[in-house]
Amino acid sequence: MSLTRRQFALGLGSAAVCSLLVRPTFSRAAEARVIGWPSRVVQLPPTAEDGDPPVVTAVRLHKDGQWLATAGDDHLVHLWKLSDGALFHKLDAHTDWVRTIDFSPDGRVLASAGNDRRILFWNPATGSKTEEFAAHDAAIAALRFSHDGKLLATVGFEGAIRLYDVATKQLVSQPAAPCQDMRAVAFSPDDSLLAAGGRCGAIRLIRVATGELVRDIPAHRQRIRAIEFSSDGSYVASAGEDRLVHVAPLIDGGETFHLPARPAKVLALVFYGPQNLAVAGSDNLVRLWDVAAREEVGILAGHTGSVAALECHDKTLISAGYDTTVRVWEIGDQIAAVGTRPVIRSQPKTR
Repeated sequence: MSLTRRQFALGLGSAAVCSLLVRPTFSRAAEARVIGWPSRVVQLPPTAEDGDPPVVTAVRLHKDGQWLATAGDDHLVHLWKLSDGALFHKLDAHTDWVRTIDFSPDGRVLASAGNDRRILFWNPATGSKTEEFAAHDAAIAALRFSHDGKLLATVGFEGAIRLYDVATKQLVSQPAAPCQDMRAVAFSPDDSLLAAGGRCGAIRLIRVATGELVRDIPAHRQRIRAIEFSSDGSYVASAGEDRLVHVAPLIDGGETFHLPARPAKVLALVFYGPQNLAVAGSDNLVRLWDVAAREEVGILAGHTGSVAALECHDKTLISAGYDTTVRVWEIGDQIAAVGTRPVIRSQPKTR
């Protein structure tokens, strides 16, 4: 029996999306921490192939916080205006699942990559493809620009971490990866360190200038899905399929630790302050943590499927996942009044 794209995607993610379309239940203690902040919802449009909206597994915000890029299992990259949820570009050149996207720090380039093993560069203002930056022999799971925009790091289904010079498109270094199935990569704020992780559960720290191994951090018992540095470089946090969030202090030499465990595989995380961390996964929730205090300070509820991607700009938090929606949360110092959650049902503009 042949599978539709949607059946394949849901089957592929079944282990991570066990709670798909099931409303989460909370203990009495957890209910007290569920935050009633309203979120704006962007509903992705149906695909031409099977009429279903795509799942979203990657989100990135433009440098000014006005544009949002999303990607997933429909082989497309969508560009949205964050102010009203209007879809203004649909980037169509990949031939398979787009697993990773990133804006260059100056906002002039959007990079995308995935299962078709190609890194494509786009002009986000015009929606045009500018070049095929590189092609790999294996699928690409994650890519990130350095904060100065000079380097591009990639990892995927191969035993190597690749560092490219963006201007020349030359491979600067190719440090060995700790395993063949790599899923996450991130630069430290000063671009001196690169962190990468995958199936083996170890975070590999690489010195960017030389490509040399700094150390391996034994962080997880199962596959790592996400890695992020805090904005001040104090921490590197990782999350994975063992349902744990691992935090490694980098400045004061403190001991590494895990945040208290929650009953869900963790698929995404992002710092929204020097010690404030948002994490999300297969329980359909976004959990907010104070890393220094190791305390869960809030829970954002609203998604009806596993949350696979998070992004933050200032106090705007973006979440997206297998329920085919993107949610926009304003997580300012004051809790917003509980209210209705308007749904912005965006349709592509004709070009």
